Order: sequence, then structure tokens, then C-alpha cells
Amino acid sequence: MEPKHLTSYPALTAALGSVDLRGKSVLVTGGGYGIGADIARSFAARNASHIILVGRTESKLKATASSLQSENTRVSFRIADISSKADVQRLFDSLDVSPDFLINNAGLLPTPSLFVDDDLDEWWRGFSVNVFGTALVTQTYLRHRRAQHDAASLSSALIVTINTIGAYSIRQPRLSAYGASKAALSRWNELVTSDVPAKEARFVSVHPGTVQTDMVVKSELGDIFPNTEGKLVGEFVTWLTKEDASFLNGRFVWVNWDIEELLLKKSDVLDKDLLISSLSQ
Repeated sequence: MEPKHLTSYPALTAALGSVDLRGKSVLVTGGGYGIGADIARSFAARNASHIILVGRTESKLKATASSLQSENTRVSFRIADISSKADVQRLFDSLDVSPDFLINNAGLLPTPSLFVDDDLDEWWRGFSVNVFGTALVTQTYLRHRRAQHDAASLSSALIVTINTIGAYSIRQPRLSAYGASKAALSRWNELVTSDVPAKEARFVSVHPGTVQTDMVVKSELGDIFPNTEGKLVGEFVTWLTKEDASFLNGRFVWVNWDIEELLLKKSDVLDKDLLISSLSQ
């Protein structure tokens, strides 16, 4: 599919018109600013009852939480490093109710460098945060849900992991740690669906386009690709909560794709097992 959208568009707005998230809660890692805040803002616009923002910087979390509070939506925040077992356990121990949706947005771009010159401790931090941290949060979340529900009452959660086109495409110098760690994360998103039934949780990897965040500036990719509006990312991720999008379980999608075209390709996606990593034969 070709990317068609850099900003929100009428078909997406119309599809979200039927989305009312009253009584639903969402946890967003890396939720203090940037894409995480854009996603939280979209959930708040659809009346999510509780939004939990997770990050490392209290001032940013507090400012975003304050801006999103409304009559229909309670916003709270937790300070945590997703690669810390103690922090993540403390985070979920603080929650009385397990969220309906988990958005794995937190990530790390190691200092860009040619591989021969890389400090491998810094290089490996990309895997520690992007892969281990995301897996740790997700596993703890799933265990938290199982502890609160018996098998009969366990509804399907949605777990969205923000990824990048760099996981499987583009060969850009100085970004081997970031691209390789995100490729591992993408493959994990596919494989975990073999371990966790869809009736318990659905998993979707999402390329958010090139949003002008601090990470994009650091990557120096902002001048190569056209800018994607943060609002589009938030709305596309919110659209994934709909039953219409359930066929995307275990798959990799772009926010820049047209949702009507994507829905029309549902049969092809399922019959031919598309939108996963594979080698052409």
C-alpha cells in the first residue's frame, strides 16, 4: 500500500465518529510529550475514562496530564523507566484496574554513530529499552490482567507498539542500533500472537510516519521524509481499537495508509498473510 495521508482526513474522522471510549482506560508509555501525548489526546477526545501516562520526566508528564483532564476523562501519571523491573512492577502494583489498552510508545534512539565507532554499551541500550523494556511492560501488563480476571471474563485487550519503517526498510548510516532493535521488536509483535490468543489481546505494530519529535531531529531523518501530523498518529491508533481493525492482529501498519483502502484489502491480508516480515519466494 502506498502512503496517502500526512494529516487527518474525512474518512478517518467519520470512522472515529462511532468511537466512544467511556468506561475504557489506556496506558501510554512515553506519554509525557510528542507522539505519546498526541495518542493520549486522541483517546481523551473519545471520552476515555482514565488515561495513565508513563515516562521518566515528571514535569512533562504533569503538564500533559493537566492539559488533558476533563469532565469525562481522568488523567494520571507514573514515573518509570520501562527497562527497570522494579519500576515496571511498581507501576502495575499502583493500578487497581488493568487498562483496556496498552500503547507501547516509549523508545530510545542511541546516539547516531557509524558502527565501527559505536560505543557498544550505548548501542545495546537501544535493545535494552526498545526490546526488553517493551517486552517487560507488555508481559507485566498481561500478567496483571490475568490476575484480575478469570478466563471467562477476560476481554480482548489492544496492545499497540510504535515502531518505524527503519525496522525493515531504508538503509541509513549511523542508525544500526535503532533499526536493528526495532526490527527485533517488529518480529516479536508477530510471534507473540502465537503465545497469546486474540481473545485475550491483539498486537499491532505501527509506523507513525515522520513526526517532528526530538527523536526525529536526533536521527537526522526529518529532512528525508515528509512530515506527518501528530494528530493523525493519535487518531489512527485510536481507530485500531475498533472491531473493524481486529484483522490486523500481529501485523505492521502505517498511519499514512488510507483506512478505507486497508479495509478493502482485508481478505488479501488474511488469505495471503500480508503485513508481516517475510522473504519473497
